[in-house]
Amino acid sequence: MTRGAAGAAVLVLVLVPPLLTSNPFLLHLAITVLLWTLLGAAWNLLGGFAGQVSFGHSTFFGVGAYTTMILYLKGGLAPWYGMALGGIVAVLVSLPIGLICFRLRGPYFSLSTLAVAEIVRLVALNWEGLTNGPVGLLITTLPRVAWGGRILDWESKVPFYYMIATFALASMLATYRLSRARLGAYLLAIREDEDAAESVGIDTVRAKVLTLALSAFFTGLGGGFYGLYFRYVDPDAVFPIALSVEMVFIAVVGGLATVIGPVIGAVFLTTIGEMFREHFLVGHLIFYGLFMMLVIRYLPEGIWGGARRAWAKRP
Repeated sequence: MTRGAAGAAVLVLVLVPPLLTSNPFLLHLAITVLLWTLLGAAWNLLGGFAGQVSFGHSTFFGVGAYTTMILYLKGGLAPWYGMALGGIVAVLVSLPIGLICFRLRGPYFSLSTLAVAEIVRLVALNWEGLTNGPVGLLITTLPRVAWGGRILDWESKVPFYYMIATFALASMLATYRLSRARLGAYLLAIREDEDAAESVGIDTVRAKVLTLALSAFFTGLGGGFYGLYFRYVDPDAVFPIALSVEMVFIAVVGGLATVIGPVIGAVFLTTIGEMFREHFLVGHLIFYGLFMMLVIRYLPEGIWGGARRAWAKRP
């Protein structure tokens, strides 16, 4: 199958579901899968290609969510513009974080991003004048929007589905372009041996900061969508460390440094989580963790990487 045919197949699979079902639960599940695809792809840009394991991406998710909510509730700016600005604000936040944290390597970098995420969560928790503190921010009504001669029904999940589908496809396209750009080659060199990359003239800090900014933009965009879709945010909902860890799992289980990997990781882990949550409440996390352990043990390249390797070895 050519790349063009594969891209067309992915596009059809992503855009068709609302035409096949109107079941709110199934659409909600599809929206959740696409949101995690977006977040997994965003983390994969930095963690998969550059090998920089960040546990602080919830920072950018929360910044995007709060920016969208604050601009709408206090500034009257429509949430779809707020989502774009949320991504931009996340980029601005990522720049000083990158310039400071990328001076560290390995586990020290990971721990520093973890510390930054917790600091930002505490700031949001205590800056009540801006974030409303632990009470959080709530959207009661969304603005009326005409589209194709009709007023969008915000009680339906279809507009949200196509919105997050567009963002997820954009993140996959960005991953594809990065994998074939000079910056992508720089990042792979950094991942394999950062000292060797510096010795041949690659500005490693600049390459990593640029990639972090791109990753932060898509993560902030996902946070803005989260605020619009659920209409409520608080520090514990959008800044938890567990959120950052799940982004890591999505990319690792699906396949690092691949375009399709985050989609596969999101489908498997979200579906498994929903299946077992219905029967075991919080016990579903046990099955969630067991599945990830099995994949990491027997498919270290992720599900997509293992499938490609098996296909290459076919008779």
